[in-house]
Amino acid sequence: MTGYVLRRSAVPLGVLAALLAAGGGVLVWFGAPLWAPVVLAVLVVSAQYALAPYLVQWLIPARRVEWLGDRYDTLHPVGELVVRRCREAGVRPVRLGIVDDRTPNAFTFGHTRGNARIYLTRGLLERLDERELDAVVSHEVGHVKQNDVLVMAIASTVPIILYYLFLFFRSDRNANNAIPAVVGFVGYLLSQLVLLSLGRARELGADRYSCQVTGDGDALCSALVAIGYGMGQVDADRASRAAEATRTKDKDAQKALAKEERRHQRTRSIAVLGIADHGQSTTILAARERGLDPAEVMGALRWDACNPWARFLQLLSTHPLVVTRIAALEDSGLPGAPQGWSARAVADSCDGPELTRARRRFWFELPVRYLPFIALLVGLVAWGRHDWLLLAQAATVGGAALLARTALTRPLWRHVPVARVAQLLTRLDVGPVSGLPVEVRGRVIGRGVPGYVLSPDLVVQDDSGFVPVLYQQPWPFARSVFGLLRVPELMDTDVVVRGWYRRSPAPVLELRDLVPDRGARVRGFQWATAYAVSLALLVAGAVAWTQLAG
Repeated sequence: MTGYVLRRSAVPLGVLAALLAAGGGVLVWFGAPLWAPVVLAVLVVSAQYALAPYLVQWLIPARRVEWLGDRYDTLHPVGELVVRRCREAGVRPVRLGIVDDRTPNAFTFGHTRGNARIYLTRGLLERLDERELDAVVSHEVGHVKQNDVLVMAIASTVPIILYYLFLFFRSDRNANNAIPAVVGFVGYLLSQLVLLSLGRARELGADRYSCQVTGDGDALCSALVAIGYGMGQVDADRASRAAEATRTKDKDAQKALAKEERRHQRTRSIAVLGIADHGQSTTILAARERGLDPAEVMGALRWDACNPWARFLQLLSTHPLVVTRIAALEDSGLPGAPQGWSARAVADSCDGPELTRARRRFWFELPVRYLPFIALLVGLVAWGRHDWLLLAQAATVGGAALLARTALTRPLWRHVPVARVAQLLTRLDVGPVSGLPVEVRGRVIGRGVPGYVLSPDLVVQDDSGFVPVLYQQPWPFARSVFGLLRVPELMDTDVVVRGWYRRSPAPVLELRDLVPDRGARVRGFQWATAYAVSLALLVAGAVAWTQLAG
């Protein structure tokens, strides 16, 4: 087990060491004191490491399950599972806590193996059977055994040192230090990506440990899926209950939901510690409490396995995608490798005209997505240097890139009716840049942020699933006014929504217009503003470029 984790971590740790050495070499080359950023980074990380467990305990209040010397003070089977898995791992029984949150998740934190904490949410205990719960507990104990908290704390010193290196050269007025400052900032960004890669490697290592000690990879796969589906379903259910409380003017229910939402937001604030990433786990399928069909679920995860944007976005994530985790277990060669869950079959199905278009467009969409930001940075530099020709060139390039991105994200052709919301999950030719113009029928069951009276986004559901609907407007306060005045009228109303469906990797539908079965039509104009602004920027930049160059 240790060998696997070391192999998975070797490359990220090696790259971090190389970046640290390169940063130190730059400092020495320019005659700067090498000790200053190193000492400062070590002090910062040490303080974070020392205080982090107490901060998590404050953010996430939990009912502490007392250790009685040979067992935990609980009749729930989770106590017995934790004791057994800790003893098998050769670590002392952890400090166990139960978080009163309906969202299924589990957290591991602490300083060392000796004072590790494992927190399990009430939603996890309610949703998982004993096999799945054992798999999740074993995963968390794997983190403790591998000292992942300590490893990540030490590794996180490298980005901090490189950032201080950037600040050191940026603060110096010497023009010769501009290039080292840029190199330092690029090194900082790269080290952050490598640190995320190391975190994903440790997650895969904990998955493998769980599979090894339980001999039941299928249980861990079904637990990961149930947690992901549970996160999305709990959010939708909370939205529905908040809408009902608002409709019936039940003040007690509204207060209880507001308290629940505050508790839930605190739990989400440390999602990096959880077994699953909430941002990845949002799903639009109508989740069932039990009996999820592996074939159906893996079909819904085809986008994660096949679309090139999924792999790219995974690079920016703290957790591997669920389909990646299932594939790693399937290929582990362990006796307990999953048999009922097959990511390999999904990967083998990555074919067809939709996917061909997605792969062909990815290398065009990637620069289109980020080129406007790059042009903005260049424009700011040109403004500061009073280089008006460069500013005009940046405006022209940025306007063209923004227009291209708007045309891809919000294409203006006909919105195609979709018979069932769940059918959207099968589309492989969408992503964070490529939008699909669709028309969806369903019922508004709640707000995007349940219980928040200014939340303008909606959750629309049919018999197959639900989808978040984003309400976007270009003018100030329009979203808040809509959330306060119009959203209550739309609750529990059948609607037809036209908009653009995208994934990143969570699915979302940006509203163009919404027709309720009662009341006035709702329109969004963010798309029109995006087209107008990008076109105006392109024309203004091109005219200025022509005039200045002439």
